[in-house]
Amino acid sequence: MTRIAHLTESGLLTRIVPALTRPPAVEVGPGDDAAVVRLASPRVVVTTDTLTQDHDFLLRATTGARIGRKAAVQNLADIAAMGAHPVALVVSVSAPGSTEVAFLEDLSAGLAARAERDGASVVGGDLGAADALSVTVTALGQLREGQAPILRSGARAGDVLAVGSPSLGRSAAGLAWILAERDRETGARDLVAWHDAPDPDLSLGWTAARRADGTAIATAMLDISDGLVRDGRRLATASGVTIDLERDVLAHDVAQLADAGAALGADPWTWVLHGGEEHAMLATFPADEVPPGFRRIGTCGALADGAGAEVLLDGGRIEGAGFDHFA
Repeated sequence: MTRIAHLTESGLLTRIVPALTRPPAVEVGPGDDAAVVRLASPRVVVTTDTLTQDHDFLLRATTGARIGRKAAVQNLADIAAMGAHPVALVVSVSAPGSTEVAFLEDLSAGLAARAERDGASVVGGDLGAADALSVTVTALGQLREGQAPILRSGARAGDVLAVGSPSLGRSAAGLAWILAERDRETGARDLVAWHDAPDPDLSLGWTAARRADGTAIATAMLDISDGLVRDGRRLATASGVTIDLERDVLAHDVAQLADAGAALGADPWTWVLHGGEEHAMLATFPADEVPPGFRRIGTCGALADGAGAEVLLDGGRIEGAGFDHFA
């Protein structure tokens, strides 16, 4: 069993880099001081995020490949939520010397394969030693000339709220199985897999949310990283509207998690309303223009005089706050 402490940095790179493809847009890939990427437009969209052992994942409950896919998705989702197309990822991995080389090979392969599905490639990064495993990804995307980014601030009263996922709450339910140390039970497997490596259709952000001519159908958009209610409130606040979720629609999502809720003694409504790390597109559209791939889950209304933006459920207040990194 080979651990990374047994290899030099160059030796480790020779095990990892072969998993990375080099499409024509990448003029210079891994191996030099920096990458060179040819963009179709000078308008670059940039985001970054970090996954840290014992905060964002538990090694006992996941695999290297799943960590890689999750690291890719959470960054690609931010690019997609701007209505932009992802192009390249730069990845920094820090790990203890006791980490198995095969684990990092799987992480690299998982990350690269998930990025390639959306037309992006890993073009470089950094390797370092640390007491715990962490993976930081910086993603680059592009907008065509004349193509406006889709912001959080464009929702209007009368728009509908829609989500690009057939089911919400799966990641939170998977985490609940993990924290209960019951993640190896038969009923837990699919939900745990979704938590470890959520797999939403991110292409909706730059395809369905735009018309054929590139103009935006979506009036506002973000991805669900910290929960439907928390992220919905961010959109509502930025846009100056109130969002009213539809209980009858979300009851479908709750019903799909009923067995897990019963097994764990948990309320699936909490997972659906407040569960993070779904990374599905959450967008507002004119009422008659919700595109395929999105489903309506609520409506946007005007703020009452002196009232702040909020997210309601059938007109009633919602208890709970969603995920907060520092709470």
